[in-house]
Amino acid sequence: MVDGIKAGAENDFLAPGAARILAKTPMLGGGETATVTFPVSRLRAGQPYTYYCSFPAHAQHMRGTLVLQP
Repeated sequence: MVDGIKAGAENDFLAPGAARILAKTPMLGGGETATVTFPVSRLRAGQPYTYYCSFPAHAQHMRGTLVLQP
């Protein structure tokens, strides 16, 4: 998370070029929505992937896990 804070708001609090980021949306405000797509081929079946809000102090409570089923 520290790398994200250093990346700043202009990078949506995500380190540019970080290999562990598979997809992202722009920073959203209350009531806004976004859709994200990425090739499922980048995922391994059974492997847990965490998704979260990268805004500082939000990730602790605004996160979940995605698992591709075989």
